[in-house]
Amino acid sequence: LSNKHDHEHVTSLLHRIEQLPNGVCVRPTMIFDERGHMPGEHVYYVLGVDGEGPAPLGTFATAEHFYGDGGNNSEPAAVWNDLPPQRMAPEALQGKEAVGALRFEAADLAPGRHKDYLIVIGVDDTREGMGSVFNRFKTPQQFDASLSQNKAYWQDKVGTIQFLTGAPDETSWWQWVTLQPILRRIFGCSFLPDHDYGKGGKGWRDLWQDLLSLILIEPGNIRGTLINNFAGVRIDGSNATIIGAKPGEFIADRNFITRVWMDHGVWPLATLLLYIDQTGDYDILLEEGAYFRDVQFSRTYEKDYAWTAKHGDCLKDKHGNVYRGSILEHVLIQHLVQFFNVGEHNIIRLEDADWNDGLDMAKERGESVAFMSFYGGNLIALADLLSDLSRAKGVKEIALAVEIKTLLDSLTSMHVDYDDPKAKKDYLFEVYFPSVQPQVSGQKMAVAVKDIIGDLRNKGEWIFAQIREHEKVTVEQKGRTDTWFNGYYDNKGRRVEGRKDGRVWMTLPGQVFAVMSGLASGEDIGQIIASVRQYLRDGRTGGIRLNTDFGLDHYFDLGRAFGFAYGTKENGAVFSHMTVMYAYALYKRGFVQEGHEVLRSLRKMAMDSSKSKIYPGIPEYFDMEGRGHYHYLTGAASWLVLTQLTQVYGVRGEKGDLRIEPKLSSDEFDPSSGEASVICHFAGKKIKVTFQN
Repeated sequence: LSNKHDHEHVTSLLHRIEQLPNGVCVRPTMIFDERGHMPGEHVYYVLGVDGEGPAPLGTFATAEHFYGDGGNNSEPAAVWNDLPPQRMAPEALQGKEAVGALRFEAADLAPGRHKDYLIVIGVDDTREGMGSVFNRFKTPQQFDASLSQNKAYWQDKVGTIQFLTGAPDETSWWQWVTLQPILRRIFGCSFLPDHDYGKGGKGWRDLWQDLLSLILIEPGNIRGTLINNFAGVRIDGSNATIIGAKPGEFIADRNFITRVWMDHGVWPLATLLLYIDQTGDYDILLEEGAYFRDVQFSRTYEKDYAWTAKHGDCLKDKHGNVYRGSILEHVLIQHLVQFFNVGEHNIIRLEDADWNDGLDMAKERGESVAFMSFYGGNLIALADLLSDLSRAKGVKEIALAVEIKTLLDSLTSMHVDYDDPKAKKDYLFEVYFPSVQPQVSGQKMAVAVKDIIGDLRNKGEWIFAQIREHEKVTVEQKGRTDTWFNGYYDNKGRRVEGRKDGRVWMTLPGQVFAVMSGLASGEDIGQIIASVRQYLRDGRTGGIRLNTDFGLDHYFDLGRAFGFAYGTKENGAVFSHMTVMYAYALYKRGFVQEGHEVLRSLRKMAMDSSKSKIYPGIPEYFDMEGRGHYHYLTGAASWLVLTQLTQVYGVRGEKGDLRIEPKLSSDEFDPSSGEASVICHFAGKKIKVTFQN
């Protein structure tokens, strides 16, 4: 598509076109790219057949031949003037703009009669492969059989998890939601016209969050994928952000712009914890894999200009061997690096953005309290996981790269003052990063599991205490007092949330992760719920907005999001993904009715098609008019399936065992039978759990 836009004629000069008995194929000799041309490796084709067997009378294989001089898509000369197809000489075919137009013999149809034509449009590596595909579909019987197989395949997919509510429309809607993550895995983020994400593809965060639901939907296919995905982690705790075409293949970023999102380290562990709970597979923690390596050092603050692509994309040791560390080691690095990577308020630096890509203009002094909460909860969860690993598998020591022990500073003589943000950042940039860049030593040392647990728990609890003590926001107005957690600091080092110039500034992420991580106490959660209802709940739809209206034309000290019209995208929309995570957090912490209220508001908005104007499912966001946008881009579907199955119905794994802990509300039961059921998979079995009210 880029070549069509920028170099259409030059691209057509590369075409080698062939007229075939059943159609047209074209093989470009090379892919035109001024950054580096590549050989053409694919055959593009259009083949067809009359349903009764005869091949086309002939083809129109070039734009000149089909459209004619002065013709266009609306009035192609071949159709308009009823031109006969011609077998063209090679010099009239090669280097031309290709068209795949087929003319069949004229046919008269009596009223009520029909005639079949089968057209196959495709891309293949070889002409032989092209023919093989065509031969599978060239009769109506073959086509109908394949269509039946395809329908059965997708019915099986959407039947993997079924929420049987007693309301047919709602049950059907849930099937579409469970389908969304599967489509994202196949097509990436941007396979529909309703997107603005350039070339699409799938990013790091998408990869891990889609796996949340796929662990529940397709558990048998996950282990290898999880292991391969960790190959995208860098030794500095950052990661490649675009997933390549093959398992374990990564690219630094799309458009050759390398950035670092500070939240990327939290998602792999969240997904890994779900996998282990569902399967009891603690052995995966000890599996080994490579680390990603490119020109970037120190979370993009430095570059290794000696590195080129010929060195490969894997971290090596001083002997030139690819270094491999355990999955556990990868996870430790992602969290320990971020513990020290703080700004002036002793909060983890925002870098190029967190989960909210729109917070992309505070690289120098921005900080994310919201995701520091998540990191704190993860550090404690990781300590618990190591305790479980030790009990389940008898593991007393873990082999780690000798350099990693630096980050477990309580186990060394270099104790860092956690209350001193400059000391922490200096320790990371002046001690750890130089020790692992441009390569590691390759040496490993055994570290006692109990010592690692102590260090992790100490760091996690320090984070919780830091945020509880310093990041509470209190606003008094109109006779009421509201309290919640600040979510961010901007590029001038200013706290984002609170009362400013007569407006209340509040964000949802700062509350979601304080609740979900366990940082917020029960009393804190009650205050958060009241504040969210007061300032973030939309009075017309009941949806929860991502932030209040800051009243700004732009906010260059925080990010592009605030140049968007309020109520759209990352500036104050009802952002399904974060709203679902808010509901999940409330359910997880036992605030069932409040969580149910949040989920119900989203479901109501999505199913009100007269306003949402979307197909069944959950979109990325709803605008001020209640219209849904970016239907399959969102990771909300994965979190929605996860929340509904593991929290609402309460059917989930716990260290490999099945736990059933329902949190259903009265309106989620079939009013006639008093039952609510779910069909799902666990431990290789398809199970149905029915609750009677």
